[in-house]
Amino acid sequence: MIPEADSAEAFLDAAPAMVGNSGAPAFRLGAYEGPLDLLLELARAQRVDLAQISIIALAKQFEVVAAEAIERRTIPLPRLADWLIMAAWLTLLRSRLLLPATVAESAEAENEAQGLRRRLADREWASRLADWLERRPQLGRQVFARGQAEPDTAAVAGMPPLADTAELLRACLRLLVLPHRDRVYRPRPPQLWRVPDALEWMRGLLPKIGAGADLTSFLPPPSEARARSRLQRRAALATTLMAGLELGREGVVTLDQAEAFGMVRILPKSHPGPANAPEYTSGL
Repeated sequence: MIPEADSAEAFLDAAPAMVGNSGAPAFRLGAYEGPLDLLLELARAQRVDLAQISIIALAKQFEVVAAEAIERRTIPLPRLADWLIMAAWLTLLRSRLLLPATVAESAEAENEAQGLRRRLADREWASRLADWLERRPQLGRQVFARGQAEPDTAAVAGMPPLADTAELLRACLRLLVLPHRDRVYRPRPPQLWRVPDALEWMRGLLPKIGAGADLTSFLPPPSEARARSRLQRRAALATTLMAGLELGREGVVTLDQAEAFGMVRILPKSHPGPANAPEYTSGL
């Protein structure tokens, strides 16, 4: 049972001033009653059961002794320091009884502590990463993706791929084993429908369109060598639009587009065009 502060103070006042070799004060700790230095010697020699000693009672009674000694100024400061070291040693020896005794248990406890520290560090890192991701622009909030991509005609039609990967690698291997040549590779540009060709073609078709026609009516015929592949047809459409814009700037034709991304119509200048329509309108 832990004594109260007043009873511990009365016991210390009744104890002799010099007990033991160092004059350490006497304490009443339940299983032991006597000077502090003798308790430390018995504990080191394992002649007293430290498990029956209350560390709380030791701390309370030592606080009373230290306060009284400081107030009366009768005990030198080095001796007070010695008493403090004795109390600290007793606290250390008592705390060792609460820790694992064997090496295996100590190692297991250390591993568990390290694992806990590692999990706490991982949790902090994950929290910082989540905050960083939250601060980044979100798709659909701050940034928006483009529209749906055009479908691959070869994949839609069930056609085989245009190139074989194995054959491509074999061709690259043959090029790598060739001797070095001091020649600069210049790629051959594809044959495309040019703007001068489109202007000449449109000027020849303008007398025949009457009230106007779509922009696709001015594309070159499929038999034209420069409009056979998909790339050449797309380039011909862009070139024809540029030629139509040039004719509109010259005042020869009027370009009209009823809606955004809709088909562009080419109207001769002599044609009145749509009601209340501007002379040049395009939503492209």
